[in-house]
Amino acid sequence: MKFALLLPLIWLPSAALGQMQRTATAQAFGVSVSTATVNQKTPAAVAPAEGGMAQTEAGDVNIPALVSVQDAYTVASGWSDGDYSDAVSTATLGQVNVLNGLITAAGVVAMATSTAGGSDAYGSSLANLMVNGVAISAPEPNTRVDLPGVGYGELNEQISTSSGITVNMIHVVLQRTGLLGTQTLGTIIVGSASSSVN
Repeated sequence: MKFALLLPLIWLPSAALGQMQRTATAQAFGVSVSTATVNQKTPAAVAPAEGGMAQTEAGDVNIPALVSVQDAYTVASGWSDGDYSDAVSTATLGQVNVLNGLITAAGVVAMATSTAGGSDAYGSSLANLMVNGVAISAPEPNTRVDLPGVGYGELNEQISTSSGITVNMIHVVLQRTGLLGTQTLGTIIVGSASSSVN
């Protein structure tokens, strides 16, 4: 005679499974410069893994010949609570000057918000933005601008994934064109916020 071993099955409603799997993450920074000689990111805030809020303030940031900002402040918060999970991050800056006046703004706000239902960049803004001496009002997401002799910039850059979003309000790619073609020399990012719930 053969015997079969029966194991009890544990049934969990789909909502409970969703609640066990949700993780909220958020981070923000004011300025990031990455070149062959400079690697700096400040101020930066990362939401605690166990949930909660983090905030940092750097006051003025000056990286000579590349970027200067005033009143840089970042906040990141994340709460993991099943389908009620949410993550929010914000980078706020006053006067911004990139590449000795090539790009300027009177204020920058990057904001990223994620919930189980989706993500958005509502609240992000660039005040009195000037690029190459030309005023640009409320650039659409992922607006590309040429920066002759320097490279190019992405304004109001929004990078979405299935679980979150990254917002870079000013993203400059430094390039040089020569006999070997175009080489990327580095990047400058001003006002970045990221959030996700997965």
